[in-house]
Amino acid sequence: MHAKPIIPVHEAIGRRAAQAPGAIAFADGDATVTYHELDRDAHRIAGALQRLGGVAERPVALRLASGARQVAASLGVLRAGGYLLWFGDGETGESSRAILAESRPGMLLVDGDPAEDPLASWYGKECGGRAADLRALERGEPAAPPTLSRSDLSRPAYLAYTSGSTGRPKGVVQTHEALAQFAGWLGAEFRLGPGCRVAQWTAVEHDPAICEIFATLAAGGTVCPVPPGIRTNPERLVAWLGARGITFLQTVPTVAREILRVVTGLPAPWGSLECLVLMGEAVPVRLATSLRAALPSVRLANIYGPTETIAATWYDITGAESGTVPIGRPIPGRQVFVVDDGDRPCPPGVIGQIVVRSRYVGDGYLGGRAGAEAFRPLDGVDPVPGHRFYRTGDLGCHRADGLLEFRGRADLQVKLAGTRVELTDVETVLAEHETVAECAVVAGVDADGLVTHLTAYVVPSLRPPPDSAVWRAHLRRRFGTKLRLVSFVALDEPLPRNVSGKVDRRRLRVTPHVGSK
Repeated sequence: MHAKPIIPVHEAIGRRAAQAPGAIAFADGDATVTYHELDRDAHRIAGALQRLGGVAERPVALRLASGARQVAASLGVLRAGGYLLWFGDGETGESSRAILAESRPGMLLVDGDPAEDPLASWYGKECGGRAADLRALERGEPAAPPTLSRSDLSRPAYLAYTSGSTGRPKGVVQTHEALAQFAGWLGAEFRLGPGCRVAQWTAVEHDPAICEIFATLAAGGTVCPVPPGIRTNPERLVAWLGARGITFLQTVPTVAREILRVVTGLPAPWGSLECLVLMGEAVPVRLATSLRAALPSVRLANIYGPTETIAATWYDITGAESGTVPIGRPIPGRQVFVVDDGDRPCPPGVIGQIVVRSRYVGDGYLGGRAGAEAFRPLDGVDPVPGHRFYRTGDLGCHRADGLLEFRGRADLQVKLAGTRVELTDVETVLAEHETVAECAVVAGVDADGLVTHLTAYVVPSLRPPPDSAVWRAHLRRRFGTKLRLVSFVALDEPLPRNVSGKVDRRRLRVTPHVGSK
């Protein structure tokens, strides 16, 4: 059997519109947009962009709210020969300005007068950049935008920024081929076609949203944007999922835990959810086991992979897990290695760095800036034409059955009093305590950069929280005296997180060590 040829996502969505023009592409509250309407609007925007000029072969930044208009504009950009750089409609901070200054998009699209938009105004004054009002483009007359040929699949489709472990944004360009291949796999594997209603929970400024939305539309499903006021409210989110007949949800484990808390008290079966995909964080065993018990008819999967590779591995969580929930096996088109510091393959059970090889690995960071070492080929591994390597900085190990386990970040390994400590291991053990809702551990350093103590930030599941001696005793039962230099801070609010849902450790204030009695 021959594999289906890969075609750009905007072309695949155009074919869907021709095949089923009346099918619902977007359902946003009571408003719906058909595939024909989405395709028509995209065509009109593409024509307007072509007449303005300066977008072909260049990034086009979209600072728009999630929904059908944002995606129609994105399809218009792709059809006009540009590539995508997604911002949230509320982003105006220093990070956004740094990204615009580096990427220099040919156009910044906003929803309103660019002169009244703070980011568009800054981009024009400081960088000489152009901005346009999406409303004006939507009123334009359609033109005949170019269609990518097979050889054009190597052209950029989108530019995504990742802060990595440094906090400094780094741009990763992904091609039409890479986006189309992953979107095609995601849509086929999780059946995102006609009849599927996908909750767009992931914020548009986070690259999984690009893949999720285009996978759904290329497959023929319906995208249902989660309203901003509901996205982070578990009670309202659960009610919305049920009321809107959502069948597919991709989110982070932290949000899944809150969903579990809410649905545990509801009648079974609950809602129409058929598939729950977890990404962005390690999945705690206790959460996986509880989700399987509470939602027995829902497919539960774990997807792993950095922005630089789009994704790398996946795993269906089918039963009770013990120890560590695997991140699974490579997604088609990818090969995953676990290597030691000398690039030698680690045998099963031995922890090393996770390295991905694929033709879908990004070609370094935008502008060839610092970080190129991460794309260095593995020593002793024969090259494959067209394939690139990415050293993730994540730690993992292969089990005897070949499944891959995630074991934290290499940059979250610290030496405390001469002993190597993996911060994610401490977090995993601490989170197992029944009084801990969530936690994060941060290393404190002295003036010489040496780690002197650890601070565990804990969101208690009980009010008032227990004495910290309870948590310390729990850690000591697992680690012994290895963690005597640890202090605890009970938080009144959830852990701070970035747009991808990951814990933002830079916003956690390291407190002085207060003793270990």
